[in-house]
Amino acid sequence: MRRWGLIAAGIAACGSGGVQAAGGAGSKFLGADFSYNGFFRFEVAFSTDDRVQQVNQFGDLANGVPIRRTPGNPALGFAVPLQPTDALIGPGGLIPLSGIGVLPPTRGVSNQVGVNDTITRYVPLKNQLLNYHLLRFELTPTLSWGDFSLITRLRAVYDPDDLGYNDFDYRNYDDINGGIQGGESRQFHTTPDKLGYQVEGNKNPIFFERSGRNYMVDLPAFFVQWNSGNTTVRVGNQTIAWGQLLFFRIMDTANGLDLRRHLILNRSLEEYADARASAPGIRITQQVTDQLSADFFAQQFIPTVINNLNTSYNVVASQFTIHDRYDQSGYNKNVNYGIRFKAEFGNYNFQAMATHRYNPLGAFRWGQSGVNKDLPNSNLLGAAFNRYCALLVGGSGCGPLLAQTPFEVAPAGVFSAEEWFNLAGYMKLDGLDGLDSVVRDFDAAQMLLAREVDRNPDAAANELSAFFQAGEGLRGHLDRHYFAENVFGLGGGFVTEAEPGSIFDQIIMNLETTYTPKRVFSAVDLGRDFDKREEIQVGFVAEKYQRFSTEFPATYMVFQYLWQKNSDLVGLLLDGYGSENYSRQGIKLDPHVPTSATPKITPGLSAGANYVVFGAVQPFPNYIYELSFATLVDVQGGILFQPGVQWKPRGNLTVNMFYNFVHDNAWGNNPNKNLMHLISQTNELAIRLGYQF
Repeated sequence: MRRWGLIAAGIAACGSGGVQAAGGAGSKFLGADFSYNGFFRFEVAFSTDDRVQQVNQFGDLANGVPIRRTPGNPALGFAVPLQPTDALIGPGGLIPLSGIGVLPPTRGVSNQVGVNDTITRYVPLKNQLLNYHLLRFELTPTLSWGDFSLITRLRAVYDPDDLGYNDFDYRNYDDINGGIQGGESRQFHTTPDKLGYQVEGNKNPIFFERSGRNYMVDLPAFFVQWNSGNTTVRVGNQTIAWGQLLFFRIMDTANGLDLRRHLILNRSLEEYADARASAPGIRITQQVTDQLSADFFAQQFIPTVINNLNTSYNVVASQFTIHDRYDQSGYNKNVNYGIRFKAEFGNYNFQAMATHRYNPLGAFRWGQSGVNKDLPNSNLLGAAFNRYCALLVGGSGCGPLLAQTPFEVAPAGVFSAEEWFNLAGYMKLDGLDGLDSVVRDFDAAQMLLAREVDRNPDAAANELSAFFQAGEGLRGHLDRHYFAENVFGLGGGFVTEAEPGSIFDQIIMNLETTYTPKRVFSAVDLGRDFDKREEIQVGFVAEKYQRFSTEFPATYMVFQYLWQKNSDLVGLLLDGYGSENYSRQGIKLDPHVPTSATPKITPGLSAGANYVVFGAVQPFPNYIYELSFATLVDVQGGILFQPGVQWKPRGNLTVNMFYNFVHDNAWGNNPNKNLMHLISQTNELAIRLGYQF
């Protein structure tokens, strides 16, 4: 059985989830027993860091840094620098650069010498004080007619995004090369979309949710429940929480996560209670015998909702547009289903489960931009390429070909090889193979004279410099797809017996393992064919209530360990871990990541990912105060430490305060080797003020 009852005295009784005992007890409505509970809550998180996410526009470490660019000669595989006397040579004909003429420097460009220049990314580097603030209302009414109940949970969230944020505004750059044209309009033409979830072709893909830039209204629970003897049936929108591990979701396979509100940085001891995404379906639970129970579900597939670009907690670089194909490709018609058996014999328990599902994270790959926009003629290479493309395919320039590649001419894109490699390493990708996969997978890129560099970093830097210079910055485009997989799990546990009251008595231990024979991952080169391999997860949890004083309630303590064979905690391949930045000039964009002229590009982690969790909760007498902490350790050198305090001045008022301390370089010499680098700028103080009714 699940042991997070803390927290009967802790999480539930102290209101950290915000809901207390039902109101309206004994009321009647439509002939049914009617009860309800709910809360209002204000949530805020203040940054204590002097940085913002480096994958956001204002946090890009290349902002304000002069970087020298040396384009290569495409006729010589980009290995040799391009000279002003050279020409673009290919099926489109021959375009001598000397015939273009001298053009004035474009925005951010200086020190032009021949075809070489220096680029200074023109977006300012800014930090922010406010990471997050929300007004939240939840209401949970229940109607009961004998064996039947209608259980509903209404959630409404509002983010007053005009107050306090230091938002990037795309409209400030609309005068540069026609602005940004690809992607859903709400995402890329104003300030960041804090709470909306859009996919290609559908602005509201989740049936029980409506959302926009700064609001979200949904029904996380809306189902009919029927109880009869040993059988319980639930039909409707619901979540299913299998498994017993904090931070880790080994057997918790039914639902994806909604990460829009606070990523994984909410109060850790609440598990994923607020992030687990609900889905419409059916669940049947049967107590087969006194010892054996069975649990079956079938639900619509709903993916994990990742944070939108340029928000405080996004982890995808904001120079890339994501085309989520959930609706367009018909994934919204797919169904997840699974079954679990659990048996308890005295102090021992055993469980087995099998789930057929679509991986909610999905997999990303390069996708066509679809943006028909010529390269700007305001720079030498852009004008030369446009003349070359006009000879090759007609028209005015390279727009028709660029539309068939993953890149778009747009402001505030990627400008230099150093920026390219830094962002790739941060997102656990391979910057060298990523360039080659574009050339291999898109014929139009080859028609534009792009060439594979065969892991030659100098040739890669020259090729990237040529196209970034010609485009005056390029924006990348990614497609997101979803794939079916079968997950098989086994688990077992026992409760220790020792001298009553001793530290070794009544320790609840559980071991969970899962095996997925064919899981589809985003390839570290974002290639067309994705990456398919097996995944194995092994998790262990030991938890205990221990009373250290007759005056204080028992302390809850937990220890957990997780090992994964091929991917990290969030589902990224370990092959992409450990990149060192590349710069022939010795430019060190990230001061913590090793930088050299002969970098190690994604050496990967061959021994798997290893994570450790410690946590504890100590209520005070009368449960007016409660202290807690949780620590997630990536053994490669990253730590997330979250101490917290809860205060209940009155029965219906709750004040929660916790601090997220993230260190991505606690030991080792390369933060790209650990998961915490993805959230390394989120040191913050979070406060909740709640009123329950």
